[in-house]
Formats: sequence, C-alpha cells, structure tokens
Amino acid sequence: MDVSIILVNYNTKDLTRNCIKSIYEKVSGINFDIWVVDNGSIDGSCEMIKQEFPLVNLIETGENLGFGRANNLAIEKSSAKYVFLLNTDTVLINNAPKIFFDFMEQHPDTGVCGGNLYNEKDEHVHSYGHFLDLKTKLVRTLQLKNFFPEIKKKIEDKGNNEQNEFKQVEQIIGADMFVRKEALDKAGYFDKDFFLYFEESELQYRIAKAGYKTFILPEAKIYHFEGKSTKKKKYKTEAKLKSEYLFCKKCYSLGKFSPYKLIFITSHIVRLFVTPLLILKVWVYIIKN
Repeated sequence: MDVSIILVNYNTKDLTRNCIKSIYEKVSGINFDIWVVDNGSIDGSCEMIKQEFPLVNLIETGENLGFGRANNLAIEKSSAKYVFLLNTDTVLINNAPKIFFDFMEQHPDTGVCGGNLYNEKDEHVHSYGHFLDLKTKLVRTLQLKNFFPEIKKKIEDKGNNEQNEFKQVEQIIGADMFVRKEALDKAGYFDKDFFLYFEESELQYRIAKAGYKTFILPEAKIYHFEGKSTKKKKYKTEAKLKSEYLFCKKCYSLGKFSPYKLIFITSHIVRLFVTPLLILKVWVYIIKN
C-alpha cells in the first residue's frame, strides 16, 4: 500500500460522507486505503460508513479519544509507506494525495507536506504555520511587534499561502498532514497527553528534530470547512490554552528557573485581566499537571 488516508470522526456524518466521496472521486495513480476512526459518534456515522462505504476500514472506539490518540490507532494498523491525516471537514479539489506521494518519493528528506486549503468561497485559508515560540508569544501579548521586525513578520503571516508559493515551512495544519511513516517510526506517534489542539504541532516539532523537512505544495488543493466539529468558542479557547501549556512543557524547558517559564507566566498574567475565569481554569489545569 502506498498511502493510508485516515479520518477521525466525531458526530460529523454528512461531512465524513462528503470527504470519503471526494477521495474516491479524485484519487488515482496510487494504491490507497481509507481508515475512519470513530470517536463514539451518536449520529449514525458508523452505520452510514458500513452501508455506503464497505471497503473503508472502520475503527469504533466507543469513546472520544481526541484527535491524536484516535489517529494513532489507524497509524499503528496501517502498512502503507505514507499516511495522509485528513479532517472530516475537508473535500479534495484535485488528486492531492498523488501530488504529495510523488513529491515525497523524490524528496526522502521530507517528513511532512500539505496543500493549499480553501473555504467554500474559494478563498485561501490557513494552511501552514509556525511553531509556538514563547518570545513571539510575549511580544504578541504585550503588543510590541513593531519593535521586533522579524517577529512582526511571523505574527502577521496568516499561513494561507495566497501567493501560491512552494516553500519550506515549520508545520502543516492538522487538517491535511501527509506524513512519511518512516518519520513517525523515528519521532514517535501522537502524544497521548493531548486531547485537542497542538497535538499536530508537537508531533511535527519532533519530526523536525529528527531531521526531516516540511513543505507546502500549492498545486495540491483541498476545501476546508474549518471548525465544524467544535463549535463552542469558549470550550475551544480553554482547550487551546491547556494544550498550549502542554506543548511548551514538552518542547521547551519550563523548569523552576527557566526563562521560558517566566515568559509563559507573564503572557498569561496579562491575559488574566481580559478573561479571568478562563485563565484561572487553565491555571488549575497547569497546577494539576
């Protein structure tokens, strides 16, 4: 098998159906299989997949394991050379998996690649990004970006690739990560401590540390109807902040006298005056961890 295309579903039956349809319609020229890991959906998703897509490999967890742990289940079972981690709220515009496959075959030092993402209006949307950098976070929090030109450039980079550039980037967003299985074997799979948000960042950080490069390929095009499975803004913000802490804890030194820890605490003290209850919740989580 060349590529295993892996979807994690949680009560997104119609989106999952449309995503799978687009895979069968657009993908050719490679040997691929499809895996759907269902995180305890109650909307009839599993029944739909069994009836309409009998060739899809369905894993029913019976509970919501989160994004990373669910992906791990399919990655472990896959025998393919590459895995394509695709959100259920996406639809392929063209034969993106074949484009990714051909590029990776020609560039063995590449661990991850992704394509240009678009919304329903055919507008460029967030497709790549930078790793969370605590200095950048502090500058952003204190509104000091005009004093740091390089950091300002990073902060203002929306990651939507409007110029349709082929370029090396720090990370691909989790909606369409095409990953070399060998890189995963070296760097490890998703960290089980993450439930939602930053798990793909932490994984790609490890892949980069293992010596692999990451690229955005603009000729690969995908619709991304972002955030359809997590609609509650308050919950999303809290989950992001908790996962942000985990990322910093695992990727940077947050020891007792670490300068990183001072920056992290300072940025959250500033935010405390804006959303006090939310930040207090996050700090309770941090203390427990």
